Amino acid sequence: MIALLSIYGIIALVEIVLIVSFQVNFKRPDRSKPSVTSLSVLVAARNEEKHLPRCLKALLESEYDLSQIEILVGDDNSSDKTWEVIQSYAKSHKSVRGVKMEEEKDGLIAKGNVLAQLVDKASFDKLLIIDADMAVSRKWMSKMSILLDKYDLVSGFTTVAFQEKGKGSVQYFDWAVVLHSMKAMADLIKPISILGNNMAFNRQPYNEIGGFKGLGPTDVEDLGLLRLFQKQGKTTFQYVGNEGSAETLPQSTFKEMLIQRCRWMNGVFTHHWAVGIPALFARLWVPICLLSMTIPGNIDLFILAYGMGINAIKFVQITSKGGGAKILNVFSPFIISLLDTFALLRLILVGKVSWKGRKFK
Repeated sequence: MIALLSIYGIIALVEIVLIVSFQVNFKRPDRSKPSVTSLSVLVAARNEEKHLPRCLKALLESEYDLSQIEILVGDDNSSDKTWEVIQSYAKSHKSVRGVKMEEEKDGLIAKGNVLAQLVDKASFDKLLIIDADMAVSRKWMSKMSILLDKYDLVSGFTTVAFQEKGKGSVQYFDWAVVLHSMKAMADLIKPISILGNNMAFNRQPYNEIGGFKGLGPTDVEDLGLLRLFQKQGKTTFQYVGNEGSAETLPQSTFKEMLIQRCRWMNGVFTHHWAVGIPALFARLWVPICLLSMTIPGNIDLFILAYGMGINAIKFVQITSKGGGAKILNVFSPFIISLLDTFALLRLILVGKVSWKGRKFK
């Protein structure tokens, strides 16, 4: 009981510090108007025929001058009609260009392999990355361009789309809570993670650190890239705000959510193992709370109060700064904790992480 009380007492104290810091130390981006400079937008696509039109449509509806951008879409050996979708848009829009990817070029794997090739093909020095299942806001390009005038590497603000019958509400809550921690840590100390589905960097510092090729074969290329930027003393920024946001589609099945969490956990333990251990207690509070019910005392009530109260406060804070729906589903923290529990068990038992149908150790 004393051990659990100590662990969750320390975690709760750290969370309170982050909550206070988020409120008083929140760093806002420059609100100046962007100089219209040329941008390369990179989209990695593998079997994305259903989602890619939504992504490209949103990019092409941006308020940014489309004559100043190129959209490079990398077809990563898709088995569906992804390439046909790319070709269709390329024929009707001069700014869109399709690129066929080489399998494991330079020994790279997964998304890092695709992005490394797209960077090499890109014409401009401001490089924006967005996933094929994302839809950017009209101001996304402008906001990211402004931030790249000041920072070497930028992590964007991503929310999860609500769909029919409230589908996606749990994942929307989860993204919000995770982004709260990312933003609070970034503004208080330094970034501990980055959103690989919504990010940007300048070419010169990217080349100086060795880029994706400098990481070698890895399926957590986003975290790896952040670490390289930090080690070389490059400037980074975690953006939170509704002007330059982008929206991702929720995972449609329990299995997809589970695999996604396995990738996240693998990334944390690969690059931030010291953070990963306390994070496990923070994320797996539901099963630990249930187990603590067998221990004399009220430790279970303390853990319950922590799991519900802290997450609710973080959700309210992040939505107040970043906009979006402020509907709080009281069941979301429970469901997320259980999903993380199953993801940890799967990672231990299976030991492999899947990306777009490919499995990596």
